[in-house]
Amino acid sequence: MSAVSNKQSAPSTGEWGASPLKASAKRFARSLAGQGSYDFASLVKRNHKRWLAWPFVHLRIACKWFRDKKHLPLSREHWQLYAIVHHHCWNELQDFPELINPRDFNDRIQWLKLFDQTEEHVLCSDKIRVRDYVRERVGDNYLVQIYQVCETFDQVDFDRLPRAFVLKTNHDSGTVFLVRNKETFDRNAVKSHIENSLRGVFGWENGEWAYAFVEPKILIEEFIRPDATTPPPDYKFQCVEGVVKFCRYTFDRGVDTKEIVVDRSGHVLDLIIDENFKRGSEFRQPEAWPQMVRLAETLSAGFKCVRVDLFEDDNHLYAGEMTFFPSAGTYSGEGQKIVGPLLDFDRTTFKPPIYRQLFRAARR
Repeated sequence: MSAVSNKQSAPSTGEWGASPLKASAKRFARSLAGQGSYDFASLVKRNHKRWLAWPFVHLRIACKWFRDKKHLPLSREHWQLYAIVHHHCWNELQDFPELINPRDFNDRIQWLKLFDQTEEHVLCSDKIRVRDYVRERVGDNYLVQIYQVCETFDQVDFDRLPRAFVLKTNHDSGTVFLVRNKETFDRNAVKSHIENSLRGVFGWENGEWAYAFVEPKILIEEFIRPDATTPPPDYKFQCVEGVVKFCRYTFDRGVDTKEIVVDRSGHVLDLIIDENFKRGSEFRQPEAWPQMVRLAETLSAGFKCVRVDLFEDDNHLYAGEMTFFPSAGTYSGEGQKIVGPLLDFDRTTFKPPIYRQLFRAARR
C-alpha cells in the first residue's frame, strides 16, 4: 500500500458537477465534439475571463515596472521574471507584490526571487545535491539513507529495495510516494505520476526560478517509521541570515494535516500561515529543540532567507529540504501578514540576476 502526497490535486468530478445526469451530458458532449475539442472548450470555459483580462493586467505590470525601476536596481535581465512573478501573484491573490516597501511575507518572497539569486540556491533546491551541502556543513549524521538515484522509473531496481521506502523526484514539490509494501503498491500508477513529473519544468511559471535548473531525477530513500499511520512531523524553521525567526510544526500529514507556528524559543504564536492546514492545539517542545535550532541556523548561514525542514525519530535529527520560496509566496490569510516583518533580511544589497545566464549555459 502506498500513500501519495502531491500538490497537484486529484482529478475532480468536473465543472458540470457529480450528478448522473450531468455526467451523462459530459460524456455526450465528448462524443459529439471529440475529446480534443471538448477539452479545449472546457479550457476556454475555465480561463476565458483570465485571458480577456490578460492585456490589461500586463499593461498594469508594465506601468508598475517603470515605477519600481525608479527605486530598485531593475534591469532588462529582470523583466521576464518580474512579469512572471506579477502575473502569478495576480492570478493567485488578485494583487501585485510591493517590492519597494514589502508589506508581508509574500512580498518579501517575491523580492528574494528577483534580487537574491545565486547558484547555491539551485544546488540547495535539488533534493539530491543539497545532501552534499548538508554533508559539508554538518556531516553525514543528519542525512536519511539513500538507496538509489535514477534518471527514469524503469531504472529503479525494486529487487534491491527493502520492503518499505520513500520514492520522490528531486526537482519539484509534492511528488512523494510513501511505499509501505513494495509487493502491493500500484507500480503503474506511481510510474505514470513520476514520469509526468520528470517531463515537467517545475516552478518557472510561479517565478521559482531555481527549480528550473535542477536536472530531474528520482531518488529512493529510507522510510522512517513505515509502520506509523503518518510520517514523522516536520519542523520547518524559517531563517533569516542564519537566525531562526519562527518554526512551522506540521503533523498528521497526508491524513488531516495540522500546523502550529512557534517562535525561536518554542512558544506558540497565535496564528497559522498555511490556510490549507488546520490549526493544531498543542505543541510539546522536543528535547532536541536547542539542537534543532542550532542545526537550522548552521545550514541557513550565508543565505538572506531560507526555510530549513527538519524531522526527528527517537531523538535522532534528520535534515530534509531547504526551501527558498514557500508556497511561491502566495499565502492567503492574516498569518503571513503577521510574520512578514520577521523576515527582516538586508534589502539594501542586491545580487544581479543569473537565471538568464544559466539558461544560456544550458543551451550550449
